[in-house]
Amino acid sequence: MKKDTRKTNIKHNNRKMSDKEKEQNTHIDFSRSSENNYLVSKSLKELYKTEFGQAQKDYNDKQKRADRKITNYYEQVQKGKKTSLQQEMILQVGDKDDFKDNPENQKLANELLEEWFQKFEERNPNLKVYNAVIHNDEASPHMHLNFVPVATGYKRGMEKQVSFDRAILQQDQTLNKERPFEDWRNQEVQLLEKMLKERGLERSLIGTNDFKDVNDLKSRKDEIRELEQQTLVARKELAEVNNKLQEDSQRVLKATRDSKRVESIQIEKGRLFDRGSVKMSVEDFETIKTLALASEGLRTKITGLHVDAGIVGMRNAELKAEKEVLQNENSELKKENENLRAENKELKSEVSKLNLTLQHLQKVLAIMKNSAEKQLSIGKEKFNEFVGASRLHELTNRFGKEKSFMPEVFKKMIPEDEVRGAEKYMNIVKGREMKKEQEEVVVEKEKISKNTKNKEVDFER
Repeated sequence: MKKDTRKTNIKHNNRKMSDKEKEQNTHIDFSRSSENNYLVSKSLKELYKTEFGQAQKDYNDKQKRADRKITNYYEQVQKGKKTSLQQEMILQVGDKDDFKDNPENQKLANELLEEWFQKFEERNPNLKVYNAVIHNDEASPHMHLNFVPVATGYKRGMEKQVSFDRAILQQDQTLNKERPFEDWRNQEVQLLEKMLKERGLERSLIGTNDFKDVNDLKSRKDEIRELEQQTLVARKELAEVNNKLQEDSQRVLKATRDSKRVESIQIEKGRLFDRGSVKMSVEDFETIKTLALASEGLRTKITGLHVDAGIVGMRNAELKAEKEVLQNENSELKKENENLRAENKELKSEVSKLNLTLQHLQKVLAIMKNSAEKQLSIGKEKFNEFVGASRLHELTNRFGKEKSFMPEVFKKMIPEDEVRGAEKYMNIVKGREMKKEQEEVVVEKEKISKNTKNKEVDFER
């Protein structure tokens, strides 16, 4: 069971391909496509409307600015890089060798996959399936399962959103919070393994590896290096054994040459009362004795060296096999690591752009904030002056006809932050009154002057 979201092709899964696409997929026997088992086939866009339509509406109703509203959540997720529109899992029982000319095994595999899928949504209420199919037109039966993980309870954005980890953690809080997907996958695989055992079958691990994380990968790499070192040591030991064998072979050759010398030794048979013995020189006897001891020692040593060489050879073969397994796993992890590096590079680039945008927005916001504070400060002061002046004007118009009410009295009735406006209004009123008095004085003087002139004319008459 593995996740294969990036390669999702629903048309391929449902065998709705053009003739050209069929020609490119040579691994598919299209004459057997009618044997495929299509379990679920829904529209992904319609599923998004069903699951997220209300959440999108609720979010938009709260927005006062039109540019903050979400017009189409499906397209928003599709254009984004952080979240996949959907997830695809591929589940397989057995390999191609199990199904070659064996229709019974193929039927059993279909039964297992279909039985496992029947209660999938019951076990996983947050994983909304929109497509599921069992392929029988390839080398081995396998299921393509496509679903949308739905999570809730978001404070920012829509209350309901797409998130695989959060969705499975919300439906099962016992999952490992740091590695929820791996934990969830193991549970699903264990369920399938239980179904296999009920039918008397044992599970074989294929298509995945046991590496938990990058640290585990590094640990395995260290093991590879250690095995390589052990291999070098074993090869060195084997070389030493070979050198010893060569040295001992030289000794054997020398002993063989000496044995020819033994053949030339002259001996005499014992006499009548000493027939069980022979006579030879002391020198020849010592030569034979030395050769006999050397021959026995060589035989023992050669036997031990052969045993050592066999052990070293077996260990070397074991190390070589372990090294090949680890190298294969390491190769797969390197590919996966390269993909992760590429994805990480894209994410870093995106984060860098977002940081630059954020810095620019923060500067613009600071400028706008300072400007707004100044405008608000000035505006508030002007507003208070206006209210104070208006308040005093209203009081004056309403009660000003009574002599006991004067503007100075009204002023005490006005709030402190409006006094300045009231004072300005009082000054304006006083200015008007003074101007009116001055005009009245001028008029009075003109009348007096006119009357005086009339009296002078009468007197002259």
